[in-house]
Amino acid sequence: MEENKILELNNISSFVNKRFLVKNVSLTLHKNEVAVVLGENGSGKSSLCKLIAGALPLSGGDIYIEGKNLALHELLTREISISLDPPVFFKYQSVLENIKYLLKLKRKYNRSSVLETLKALGIDKLTSAMPLSLTEREKKLITLGCALAQSAKVYILDEPFKGLNEDDVEILKKMIERTKDCAFLLTGNFKEDFEDIANTFIYMTNREITSAEKNERWANFNKNRYCFIETKQPNFLGKILKEQGKEALIENNKVLFTKVNDDELENLLNLLKEKKLTIYSAGFSEKGEEVMLDKFSEFYKKD
Repeated sequence: MEENKILELNNISSFVNKRFLVKNVSLTLHKNEVAVVLGENGSGKSSLCKLIAGALPLSGGDIYIEGKNLALHELLTREISISLDPPVFFKYQSVLENIKYLLKLKRKYNRSSVLETLKALGIDKLTSAMPLSLTEREKKLITLGCALAQSAKVYILDEPFKGLNEDDVEILKKMIERTKDCAFLLTGNFKEDFEDIANTFIYMTNREITSAEKNERWANFNKNRYCFIETKQPNFLGKILKEQGKEALIENNKVLFTKVNDDELENLLNLLKEKKLTIYSAGFSEKGEEVMLDKFSEFYKKD
């Protein structure tokens, strides 16, 4: 695992105007790890993001990207992509001009990649819009798109779900899951918002890290005996199951949950039909072998 280190923070601090914005923070992120920094507003989460990205002065400690000290290899800052909250734009330049300017600073601008990312987020028609005409949700999606459109080793997304609707969050989570050979550092207030994508939870208070833990939500989940539903909206389905008191494990487009009988499964599928969720298949697993139930084919979307 050690050879897969992507980001290392070694006792870093930022001391500005006679006070600590970040104090003695150390953590390590590995390849394909998604870590979430949790804490109340003012705990230091956003300041930590800015410090790693170089937007705050480093008063002490060291930052390493794949084993190289950032202070000695300044070009490595190009391998850090950040989305700040609240979003910041040049008011009198279009969306695309804003993105182009920011990415060209890092020599990371690729028009086709930018347009593809914006399209995935459903905001590709906003490229010629001016920031003053955008809603807060649109601004948030654009700054996230700018961050995800560039190839990087470390993606830092500050409050990524803030101001987004459920569909936006679902799309963003899928984009995070599909981005490989890098590490993600996200921030937020509530652990529950990230349980289906996070590997690690890090807690901050008073500008310091107080504890960290692995995501053990699925430690007791029986992966040999469960029900499954394959859907276009797995995160939304996971939320519905959680509201019903069921533990749900999301694997790509498939949601696994504690096994129920056929009647309960049919009731659940009827509920999903009412909510207009797209269902591809449903069934159960016994001894590690999944069996799709054809008796519920009326609920399945036909290709």
